[in-house]
Amino acid sequence: MLTGYQRVSRRIPCRICGKPDWCSTTKDHNIAFCARSVTNADRLSSKGWGIFYYDRRSATPVQARRTQPKEKTKYPKSNSVAPIEIRHRIYRALIRLSPFPEYSELIYGNEWLFRQEQEFRRCGILPKLATERHRLVRSFIKSHLKEEGTISTFKGVPGFWQGSNGRPRLGSDLDYDGDLLLIPFLDSTGLIQACQLKVIGKAKSTSGKYQWLSSIGKREGCSSGTPLHHEGSVGFRGKTPTTVLVTEGVLKAAAAQHFLPDRYVVANGGVATSHQEIVKAARQKILEIAFDADCFTNPHVARAMATLLALRIREQQFLFCDKPTKILAWDTRFKGIDDALIAGASLKYLEVSDWLGLLTPECFEEASHQLVGISP
Repeated sequence: MLTGYQRVSRRIPCRICGKPDWCSTTKDHNIAFCARSVTNADRLSSKGWGIFYYDRRSATPVQARRTQPKEKTKYPKSNSVAPIEIRHRIYRALIRLSPFPEYSELIYGNEWLFRQEQEFRRCGILPKLATERHRLVRSFIKSHLKEEGTISTFKGVPGFWQGSNGRPRLGSDLDYDGDLLLIPFLDSTGLIQACQLKVIGKAKSTSGKYQWLSSIGKREGCSSGTPLHHEGSVGFRGKTPTTVLVTEGVLKAAAAQHFLPDRYVVANGGVATSHQEIVKAARQKILEIAFDADCFTNPHVARAMATLLALRIREQQFLFCDKPTKILAWDTRFKGIDDALIAGASLKYLEVSDWLGLLTPECFEEASHQLVGISP
């Protein structure tokens, strides 16, 4: 079997977006890495690229302890997602049955989490052992049967699927290297629409510490998609927002909402995702973009930022709207806005032109390509 990676080309374009540049593939063409699209991706890279598997072997959030056997039966890439009310009910019950432990070392030594642990009571733990996950599903079924008098169906709930014996399964059928933090992504009404998984400790997966709880490619399984998290639905109730702040990930959003309570905070699962949803959430409002500090030095992040800016500028021009778009910056010793806020670092508010002027040459080239023909 061929191994290694290669860039796409005009002769062999990306099989996802069809373009001849930016994207990559394995030499056996069983895995595609698309820099432009994450729709129905099996997982996301740490840079927000969509990763698509074509050999249908294991794509678990962390490396399993033994090789995933090939499935004899091929199932649809993704079934329809269940209504938000069903997903919310099941995910909420799942977190209640496997909650985030109090005063645990799972808090990663982060001072913010120690001080504001109650903010993370909404999170749960996905057990590392398949037997424990099976037991968790059985506990859910037993609890639901007792409360509702019926057996719950998990069809259309990302992360759940049906085993060969017809019983519901959760996550991989293999053991993970460690327990996973189960992080709910809320919609604008505060309902759980999907969940992300955070690897506890140092990530062993090449795709980064965060993955979506998904059962794509499994029997009766489906993809979570890449929804936008609305932290503001928790911290901004009863108020009319005038400013929307977007950052990366739920944990950063929780910190930003705490320190900047006058902003309606949203978070995407990666810098290249949920751009349409971000622009919609900030329509007719001030937009503040608080991506990690590497948006000045990482070409992939700069390109994703510029793509979001281009979408925002085009809508502003179409609607004849002049609401400002600001890019937040802080001391580069701190990677994310959460670390900067916790440390008491001051925030700077940059215009798009200011941000472009601070980019490295390679980042400027990538960003300019996305903003060509657009006047900020």
